[in-house]
Amino acid sequence: MGEAVVVGESPAGSTAIELAATGFDVVELLELLGSGLAALHAVDGSDCPFDAGNRDLLDRATAAVATGAVDPARFDRAYTRSTPADLLRIVADSRPTDPTTPVVIHGAARLDVVRVDAGRIVGWDAVDRSGLGDAYRDLATMATSLVDVVGPEALGPFLDAYGIDHADVLRLDWHVMIDQLLR
Repeated sequence: MGEAVVVGESPAGSTAIELAATGFDVVELLELLGSGLAALHAVDGSDCPFDAGNRDLLDRATAAVATGAVDPARFDRAYTRSTPADLLRIVADSRPTDPTTPVVIHGAARLDVVRVDAGRIVGWDAVDRSGLGDAYRDLATMATSLVDVVGPEALGPFLDAYGIDHADVLRLDWHVMIDQLLR
């Protein structure tokens, strides 16, 4: 169902968030997003020169906090009681190891960056955070977007369509937390 074509700033199709708002079949959309993200992660990344691993994410978050570039007003509700420095300490102390085989990731996969046309993914906008990294980066950012737009009931079908039987919730949570610092 979901063949991923990686292109930047694609004018074709609608964003997944537009489809969700217009009554597009939610189950079909979740299956499309899960399988499309799995297809993106299956792209051969042997020539990818960009590092988007967990260590790189932590380095970028550390720099953002040090320069005052993190706006806590943009944190998701669950993190509004934390300061950027507090959240940075948590993610620094709990950073998961990078996967032994990193994959090509979007880096900020959300409903508003996925382009869909004729029932298939035709592009991924905003690819400036792409590189080789942990698939959980994209899973976490998409999961957050799905919960915001569809609700928490979307996570099971999305992860099923991606092909995960038992998600590593600590790894997902780490990526959700570091995303607060990298927005």
